[in-house]
Amino acid sequence: MSPTVLPVSRRTVLRGVGLSVVGSTLSLSACGTSSSGDDAPEPDPLLAESARARADSVSATAAIAQFPASSDTLTVVSDQRRAHADVLDAEIARLTPPPPTGTTTPTATPEPAPVAAPTLTELAESLSASSRSAADLARTLSGYRAGVLGSVSAACALASSAVSA
Repeated sequence: MSPTVLPVSRRTVLRGVGLSVVGSTLSLSACGTSSSGDDAPEPDPLLAESARARADSVSATAAIAQFPASSDTLTVVSDQRRAHADVLDAEIARLTPPPPTGTTTPTATPEPAPVAAPTLTELAESLSASSRSAADLARTLSGYRAGVLGSVSAACALASSAVSA
């Protein structure tokens, strides 16, 4: 018995290879996409600013007992930073899609744990860092969010100056 050789042209081989490549590409690309929502969404950039605002508020409140002469200023700073956190949390909640049924996601940033009272210089530096952070983030956003962060930045700069005085 002699083996039978089927003539195969170069064109037929190239078609087969081409179809294999296309089929493999489609198969692999289908594996790479996920419509089930497995990819976790990016965290909202305002979350860090909200946490920073709450931490500044707690620090200012802790400093009141140590610096009673500055209690009026520190009370205003604490109240303003708490208000900043509340506004940021409201904006986060406004743009965050509702969670799927059966899961719960906290909408507000939890209050930071009590901290040791910072010095006025440390508090001023923290407020200055908050001002820079809010300003930097405002430059990357647009619309209402950028405006809120611009206001937060200005208020933090003023509070830093007031605490330093």
